[in-house]
Amino acid sequence: MKKLLAVAPFAIVLAACATNAPTTTAPATTQQVVQSFTCEDNGTIDAAYTANGQAANLNVTLPKVGLNNAKVSLTQAVSGSGARYVNDVNPKTTYDWHTKADFGVMTISSDNGQKYSVNCDIK
Repeated sequence: MKKLLAVAPFAIVLAACATNAPTTTAPATTQQVVQSFTCEDNGTIDAAYTANGQAANLNVTLPKVGLNNAKVSLTQAVSGSGARYVNDVNPKTTYDWHTKADFGVMTISSDNGQKYSVNCDIK
């Protein structure tokens, strides 16, 4: 037991002097993650998400509401589950894109109370 007590301080000193080899990290990537969705009502949504997940740029075609290759930029919003992005810059129209796994829901709300939601699946 006495030998163990005599060695313990020496081991602690050695551990304190130990250094780790320097590590390098790769630079942050700026590549986007792109997903294509097929939606109900003959719609499509191509979504490009920033690498940090804070924004999504959509190319939206939803014939039922008159959108044909519409470019919509959204920012990340609070979501209970999955990922959610909103564009509420225009007071007349709000876009809400909510995804989870291979499924997405686009909801378009207008200032007159009309709301259109469409379900989408990854192609």
